[in-house]
Amino acid sequence: MTNDDTAPVHGHPLPPDVSAEDFSRALKSLALIVGEEHVLSSPDDLAEFRDPYSFDGRDTFVPSAVVFPGTVEEVQAVVRVANELRIPLWTVSQGRNNGYGGAAPRVGGSVVVSLRRMNRVLEVNDELGYAVVEPGVRFSDLYEHLRAGGHRLMVSTPDLGWGSVIGNALDHGVGYGVYGDHAAGACGMEVVLPDGDLLRTGQGAMTDSKAWHVHRRAFGPSVSDLFMQSNFGIVTKMGVWLMPTPECTLVGTAGVPREEDLEPFVEILRQLMLDRIIDGVPTVASALSVAWLIAPRSNWYQGEGPVPDDVVDEIGRNLGTGRWTVRFSLYGPRSVVDAKFAVIKQAFARIDGADVTGTTYPGDAGADVVAPPHQVPAGIPNLDMLESVKWWGPQGGHVGFSPVLPLIGSVVREQRERARRIVEKYGFDQIGGLLLTPRSAQDVTMFLYDLTNQEQVTAAYAACRELIVETAKAGFGEYRAHLDVMDLVTDQYDFNDHAMRRFTEKLKDAIDPAGILAPGKQGIWPAAHRPAR
Repeated sequence: MTNDDTAPVHGHPLPPDVSAEDFSRALKSLALIVGEEHVLSSPDDLAEFRDPYSFDGRDTFVPSAVVFPGTVEEVQAVVRVANELRIPLWTVSQGRNNGYGGAAPRVGGSVVVSLRRMNRVLEVNDELGYAVVEPGVRFSDLYEHLRAGGHRLMVSTPDLGWGSVIGNALDHGVGYGVYGDHAAGACGMEVVLPDGDLLRTGQGAMTDSKAWHVHRRAFGPSVSDLFMQSNFGIVTKMGVWLMPTPECTLVGTAGVPREEDLEPFVEILRQLMLDRIIDGVPTVASALSVAWLIAPRSNWYQGEGPVPDDVVDEIGRNLGTGRWTVRFSLYGPRSVVDAKFAVIKQAFARIDGADVTGTTYPGDAGADVVAPPHQVPAGIPNLDMLESVKWWGPQGGHVGFSPVLPLIGSVVREQRERARRIVEKYGFDQIGGLLLTPRSAQDVTMFLYDLTNQEQVTAAYAACRELIVETAKAGFGEYRAHLDVMDLVTDQYDFNDHAMRRFTEKLKDAIDPAGILAPGKQGIWPAAHRPAR
């Protein structure tokens, strides 16, 4: 999808099949909508909107410009200009989705629509436990807003608090509180469609609905999920369910000493979650994955090749985590939390050498009281995990591989062994963790690399691609993916000659005939771009 008019202008590519003249017209029109100061197109300005974890010189996912609308009406006007001039748009909320491409567009030359200026908390309802936010609201913003207003509501936050509450939910992101499945806690959206029309989902389809953010469905088909991990619309506001601040929060860990303990470890965790003893989203990690969060690789091992098992065992003994550890959290009245903790200790006592610890905090405790490793499960956003990317050195990056598995001990063990063979074949350490629900695990493998080492970066993506294919052969697909492998991941969802892809492409062509909104996102290509796929 290129022609002579897509040559670089001002050091960046033009959108596919868009002339320099039409691109210039588009930038002028966008400036009239949002103001000149909110349209950026110089290489220096665009640097932030490239993949932050790609090596220097790679220009696969490079935008042509960035526009910052400040209102719903401005978003609608931007979309209408894009339709008129066939300018592909790539929407981001905060654009902090590092490890998956950041704010970079899937199609080089797209105009990034950044929603950072739309950063208001529009409503907080203490009685019903929800907030309504715009896409520029970060987890840290919502947390501070709730505390400043005296609202006794707790935010479920992911590992990094700088991301968008809406953006994280739309990409099926995960936090660690009771509403840790952020997509499931989204209720009631306002969406700008690809033609500039405005839609409200669920009960919001009724004018002046009084139940928009308390019940996800309305009458007829439920369409909210169509706007998650898709290119069918731009979400401009959303309700998010919050947990009432509990009397206390307990952040606990359980560790087991041997590699072979993983299987019974997972079995016990599944039962504790199905029985609703563990409230939030527990995370299982190896000793090496805990070490990764604490210090660079050179602090633990300086030999050749992947870190060997005996070193990992030694790390587990030194850190007191054992070979495998789980972090879990409990919320509620002190008597209930204590009773649940007792059940958890009794359950893990079935594994010889298991060690269970827990620290209890007042439910409204702040960062001055809660220990840094416990802050995120206690609903306190921070940026501590940013340093962990420096495993190989100060200029670190990563790409992740995250299939969804049934929460069965033998299945988890087999996938870990399958992944390890491929991870170590490419010279990497097996680092990551399991994010658990009562019935499934998101098995996150982190390929950590040195951004200055192009060979290592290239190997990470090659390993990721091999893992995608080999894991799909075993019956498991990814829930989230980097721009570079979105098409490959979509290819694995191949039932009935890729019926799902064919269905989403029909929807795309019907509601976005010009193909301007995020072409290629999650492997959904409009007709105009399909030959390039």
